[in-house]
Amino acid sequence: MMEAMESAAEDAVRGDAAFYKTLRSLKSEVDRDPQVQSIISRLRATGSSVFSSLVPRIKIRVRTTSGEISLPEDSQKAAELAAPIAHLTQELRSAVFAVVRRGSYREVLDQIMNDAVRNSGRFEDIAAEVEKAGHEIVICLNLSPYAQVRKSRGPIVRTSVPNSSREPLSQLLSGQDLKFLKDLKISADN
Repeated sequence: MMEAMESAAEDAVRGDAAFYKTLRSLKSEVDRDPQVQSIISRLRATGSSVFSSLVPRIKIRVRTTSGEISLPEDSQKAAELAAPIAHLTQELRSAVFAVVRRGSYREVLDQIMNDAVRNSGRFEDIAAEVEKAGHEIVICLNLSPYAQVRKSRGPIVRTSVPNSSREPLSQLLSGQDLKFLKDLKISADN
């Protein structure tokens, strides 16, 4: 029943344009955060490929008189990463969590999710059976998965040192790096 409720809740949210618009705004806020940008740059400097996303997962917990029940977490683990990369990945998760926690988008997403689930007949039918048995349903929105880091063949190594008199620094940096420098009020022009 819990799997069916999670599926029904995710289906209800999946069709909600306001939810995804707000989620995109939150992702944009996370992507603009200087600490998040710095950690992603450090991960890329190790030669890692970083794919970032903000995928919502709905988890259902049922409170009973003897405790709380939830489905087990996915046992699918990412490949073991080297200690420095694992540390940076954990730093990234913490930085993203801080952005989500201090922003207002999380509350908006929770409200939209609750409204969508309340209007889902499929969810309500299943929930009614659980509540009829005297249990309380808790719906949680999990936004924690953020970055997938893959090892590449080796760290990024520059084979030549740029000559600043011939090549402007702005041509050597990515758009994300240039935005980060601009946010810090540092000019990349010669």
